[in-house]
Amino acid sequence: MRRFRHQLYFKVALAIALSVALVAALSSYFFYFQEIERNELGLWEHVNQLSRTIENTASIAVYVQDAVLAREIIDGLAINDVVSEAELISDPGFSVYSGEVTLIGREGVSTLILYHPFSESEVIGQLNILPNEAFIHFNAKNSAVNQAQQLALLTLVTALLVSFIVHKALTSPLNRIINRFEEVKPGEDIKLTVPRFHQKDEIGSLVRGINSLVSSLNQSIDSERNLRETTQVLEKKFRLIFEQASAGICLIDNDNLLVTANPAFQRIIYKSHTISDAIGLRLTDWFYNKLQLESFLTDIRQSHNLDTVALDLKMKTLAGSPDCWVHCLFSKVLDDDMQSCLMIEVLMYDVTERTEREINTRFEADHDGLTHLRNRRAGSRALIELFDRAEANDKIAVLMNIDLDNFKIINDTNGHEAGDMVLIEIGRRMMAVFRNDDLCIRWGGDEFVVGCYFDSSRFEERSLPAIEKLASELRCVLNQDVKLSSGEDIKIGASIGIAMYPQHGDNLQSVLKAADNAMYVSKQKGRNQYSIFDSNIMSEPDSCPKSE
Repeated sequence: MRRFRHQLYFKVALAIALSVALVAALSSYFFYFQEIERNELGLWEHVNQLSRTIENTASIAVYVQDAVLAREIIDGLAINDVVSEAELISDPGFSVYSGEVTLIGREGVSTLILYHPFSESEVIGQLNILPNEAFIHFNAKNSAVNQAQQLALLTLVTALLVSFIVHKALTSPLNRIINRFEEVKPGEDIKLTVPRFHQKDEIGSLVRGINSLVSSLNQSIDSERNLRETTQVLEKKFRLIFEQASAGICLIDNDNLLVTANPAFQRIIYKSHTISDAIGLRLTDWFYNKLQLESFLTDIRQSHNLDTVALDLKMKTLAGSPDCWVHCLFSKVLDDDMQSCLMIEVLMYDVTERTEREINTRFEADHDGLTHLRNRRAGSRALIELFDRAEANDKIAVLMNIDLDNFKIINDTNGHEAGDMVLIEIGRRMMAVFRNDDLCIRWGGDEFVVGCYFDSSRFEERSLPAIEKLASELRCVLNQDVKLSSGEDIKIGASIGIAMYPQHGDNLQSVLKAADNAMYVSKQKGRNQYSIFDSNIMSEPDSCPKSE
């Protein structure tokens, strides 16, 4: 600031000096030549005035041919500094010279015609005067130089006076204001004083503006200090929340790459990868169904309605490690610094234990505890869905009612533990015969139900051989002996009744009744057989009770 202050002062003084010097030089230059010209014209006019002054005396001297008078006239002219030579001549041959030769024909000669004293129209001679040009030019030049010097001196004095006035009225007050302003420290309530005689001019307005600016700056500093302190406190709290939260927290960019993550998130993904730092890796690579998850994240970014979505996802784990389930909460986050940068915040909880409990609870609720086949309640629901599927696709659904032969004798002879082993083995054999999308159900006791979906049309006769082949395979598998833990082999068999939807019934109850009737037909035929429901053949349930 001090250097700028001195530069400002010298710049102003230098600008004034240069301006004055330029004006003085130009003025002196033009004034010099004008003064020379004016002085030369004045001296020439002086020569003309001399000649006119002695005009009458010269006319008389020529008229009377008085050489003495003529000489006095010529000598008087020659004595004058502005006259170099002079001569007085007349036609009869009268002439008086101040020099050695005549002036007739020489350049620069001033000639005055002399007339007769008594007749103004009669020319009697002439007076020739040769001005002293060197003297005239020298005097004119000296006079011009003196005038130019006086003008330059006057200009210099004016410049100094103007510079002094500018310094006192402008630069000096500004210097004092700047010096005072340099002492002002941010946050301190210090006001500048308006210089004397400047309360109403621009300098006074400048000082008031600076005071207003300093006051506003101090208020801004106080507000910023308070805001910074509040922000630091909040930042510390949020950092504690982020770093010590039990939930995993991370941000992913448009390419699903991790931008930041907290320690809890790192601990969760250690189950999937042995890495030192997850930042920069792709989030979707850690989950099964990667493509579906990427499509889901794309939908979140493009949708205006999906702002926060929760999902339970299964993570990939290291070989030999147990399954890991996480509950993820996906939320859109818009970066304030980069309005076009849409990121997704992921809140992740390890819910493996809860999910396994839910899976086990759901499995226990829907499956038989002994055979691990579907129980009657879950099986009924699944059969209804199977029938709806067949109805929607114009296909058929096959239902097999299976009852074990002579199972009561096994319980009575070998005990209920052996009976349980037989039921478990029967369930395992049934699961080996049917596809994963087929329904194997323990309907109750030693009774089982199987539901199958066939791609054949509803009334297509070609489906019967396939059904019979599947039923025959099931009968053969169930007819094999069961080896107990004691090493004893138990002979077992099953009677199978088959019904089809919608040929043999339009709902689950009617199809089950048809299959049950067909199963009793198998028992009546001697057990260990299968029968397809025929409405023309109706059996009596009491003739072959299930308990046998």
